[in-house]
Amino acid sequence: MRQATFLESIIVPARFVMIMWLVFFVEVNFYLDFNHWGIYPRNWSGMWGVLFGPFIHGDIIHLISNTFPILFLGTTLFWFYDRIAKTVFIQCFLFTNLLVWIFARPSYHIGASGLVYALAFFLIFLGIFRKDGRSLFITIVITLMYGGIIYGVVPQENGVSWESHLLGAIVGIYFAFHFSRLKRITN
Repeated sequence: MRQATFLESIIVPARFVMIMWLVFFVEVNFYLDFNHWGIYPRNWSGMWGVLFGPFIHGDIIHLISNTFPILFLGTTLFWFYDRIAKTVFIQCFLFTNLLVWIFARPSYHIGASGLVYALAFFLIFLGIFRKDGRSLFITIVITLMYGGIIYGVVPQENGVSWESHLLGAIVGIYFAFHFSRLKRITN
């Protein structure tokens, strides 16, 4: 079986990021406010945010701070774990956002940082659970690059959805444990 190429691996993360940037472009250039499409917990109209919230960002810094991790972590996922990558990406996206809708404080939660945390913790903990050389190497690299995100899972700054971070981390660890039990996670 052949490993996915870099170009094949970046397609899904790049498309995701392109949608984020397109939404931001439309919002800024047409003077719109999409925040009400974010996740608003335990409110049926806020349920739309489960699908749309991660594509909405408060400002350019917020957008950029999610762009590079999505590209790097997503490409890493699709490059090294191509067999399970699409499933992991979608499940991390949906389950993190659903948990935010269920458990987070009543406020609009926007941005893709929940997905960033889910992917980072998935990649870190998959190596810990699998204990194979490739996965442990990825664990070390991701920990060195993103180890500081652990501080984002506790409340620190007003206006930042630490709940998305915490729940994304939990989802990432859960799916790392779940997928670590599979014999083949790459082609």
